Amino acid sequence: MARNLIAEVTLDNTDGLRRVTVPPYNRARTVSLRFVELPADQGFLVQAWGSAFPDDGGGGYQGRLERGLSVLNSSIDVLRDAWQRHVVAYEERPDVGARSHPFADAWDLSGRPDLLRRAGPALAQAGHSTYRLLFGGPDPGLRRIRALLESALAGGENVISIESDSLIVPWGMLYARPDQPDEYPDEDSWGLGGFWGYRHVIEHTFTRVDDFDARITVAGKKVVVGLNVDHGVDRQFPKTPYIAPTLDFFHGRAEVVIREDKRRLSADFRSRDFGDHVTYFGCHGKVSGASGLVEHPYLKLGDGERIYGTEIESWLVGAPLPTRPFVYVGACQGGQVCSAFYAAFGRILLGNGGRCLIGPQIDLPPAFACEYSRRLFSEFLDAGGKLGDIVRSLARLFADEYANPLGLMFSLYRGIDVHLWQEGP
Repeated sequence: MARNLIAEVTLDNTDGLRRVTVPPYNRARTVSLRFVELPADQGFLVQAWGSAFPDDGGGGYQGRLERGLSVLNSSIDVLRDAWQRHVVAYEERPDVGARSHPFADAWDLSGRPDLLRRAGPALAQAGHSTYRLLFGGPDPGLRRIRALLESALAGGENVISIESDSLIVPWGMLYARPDQPDEYPDEDSWGLGGFWGYRHVIEHTFTRVDDFDARITVAGKKVVVGLNVDHGVDRQFPKTPYIAPTLDFFHGRAEVVIREDKRRLSADFRSRDFGDHVTYFGCHGKVSGASGLVEHPYLKLGDGERIYGTEIESWLVGAPLPTRPFVYVGACQGGQVCSAFYAAFGRILLGNGGRCLIGPQIDLPPAFACEYSRRLFSEFLDAGGKLGDIVRSLARLFADEYANPLGLMFSLYRGIDVHLWQEGP
């Protein structure tokens, strides 16, 4: 004889089975930090929240970093210079044969693990120094934030979001050993797990944009990829072509729109028919001028005309990019793409319709640029991965399997959870 089981509904998220519960698209951040610049280069107000900073009834977490932007930017420049010298520009001069630049000439260095062992300590030391300047100081509030932050970092992998409109840090290059964050890394004590970008999922954000959606909705059968390119990159580096293989990769996977000059880019950015889901810059980017003097950052396509961030802003004033694309910057060697670039282009694009942005922190060798973008977009387009997970997995993959640390030089700006979303069947 069948028995009737007694059940009581205490919570119904389906409104009487009339709707299906939609999962959240944005994961909770375990660490959220905000750096608010104080006047006259007097430092920063630092605010912290997230599961790493528990609500204990004592109020929010806030402290003061007494180092100004000029001091911090100097440390960040030293950090980038360490990566530039010890990795990208590293040169070998054999007794017989031509000179070589191992990290610039190839992306697979699995046969030369000695190269990473040689460069690793210098990279870790530079990242550790910047970390200590960012989170060290006598202020009690900042000391409390640092203690809770280090406890979270030691406890496992974290989802980290840092907000600032002026302090643009290559967060993935910071170094702090999880179990002993104060230990100075040397040849015997450093390890890949100390780099933030290897261990954690990280993004930098700017001032809040309302109605953010992590889903890039694709209504048609294919994703639309706008390729803004300079074929001169391949002519400059004929042994390691980048642009032609990139175009070949996207053809067949996406609906491709090719823009090779500033005039076409300007017209398309100003058009209400703009259709990019992904806007890809495969070209030259420049920030550093002669003798290290900083110029206004710019990009150049095939026509050689400089494209400044303020020009892009003027194109988009009052009419942001309607598709809210994911912007990928694959700017190659020709001047370090650094803080000034992201303060200009990143903030402008993300404030005028760009959904998120990924780009390098130092000169990007074409050989690595080609392979990195191929793997990133294979995961993004073919596998439907989320960008934050892809960036971290690639940093680990290149370091672990190919003895190449350059995956750590890519930064993600507002987009940990960004992914493709197919509309309709």
